[in-house]
Amino acid sequence: MPQTSYGIAQPEDLPRLREIFLRCFGAAAAKEADYIFSQKEQIDFWAAKVQNRPAAMLAAIPVTVVCGREEYPARYLYGVSTDPVFRGRGLCSGLLEETCRHMARQGEAFALLYPSSEQNRRFYADRGFADCSAVGRGEYAAQGGAALPCTAADAARYDVLRRKFAPEGLQWGSAGLSLQKGWLRLYGGDLWLLGPPDHPAGCAAVSREGEIPHLRELLTAPEDTRPALEGLCRAFGADRLALALPQTAARRLALPEEPFMMLRRTGDTVWPGPIFTSLAMD
Repeated sequence: MPQTSYGIAQPEDLPRLREIFLRCFGAAAAKEADYIFSQKEQIDFWAAKVQNRPAAMLAAIPVTVVCGREEYPARYLYGVSTDPVFRGRGLCSGLLEETCRHMARQGEAFALLYPSSEQNRRFYADRGFADCSAVGRGEYAAQGGAALPCTAADAARYDVLRRKFAPEGLQWGSAGLSLQKGWLRLYGGDLWLLGPPDHPAGCAAVSREGEIPHLRELLTAPEDTRPALEGLCRAFGADRLALALPQTAARRLALPEEPFMMLRRTGDTVWPGPIFTSLAMD
């Protein structure tokens, strides 16, 4: 039987992990792969190896989950993938198990991820992950009303506003938001301040994978929701926005909701129940 091992990838493994990433997500993901693997100082890359050659991978990004007054170290798992030649051998399952065991030894409380399909959601549910948040999807058509000005935000400023408007749930921190900002910019988007730059009324995260800007997070007071949407339409020169917003903003706009991220406990902590999440990178 071929020897299988699991662990944090070595620098010499990264070109092979990039190859696996592209075999699974396609050539269109090349610039995303280049960006993610350039962030190796911030991200732990894990590999399942068969005969000492990487055959499956994932990236474990440090994040924090805030519940009440408690802050728990956690990881967002991204790019979970297996070389198609090696599928059906349980490599992904083993890799997830070993990653979560390592997190427990490190005192990290939760692993989070976003499944890109219902099939994947069932796969992760069978491996100890449970739905922990919802997202509302829809569109917003510009109406020509009052609009807030929009200015690109640096990660540290965005983090302050994010913690003000969404103090609990998944927190990326300045380092994680810097990673997010670079990822959004790959797709013609950015992190944004809403309102006057010296006294912003909120913040938003937008990408642009297609013709329509894709709003991934909107944090502002209820009365500023529609002026913020109008301002983002103007900033992008667009007549509409695609929306994928976590619970609070989704409910303000009466968007139909669906399950979003999943969470697995890796430490001796209380299950947090539904939490605020957004800014998945998948």
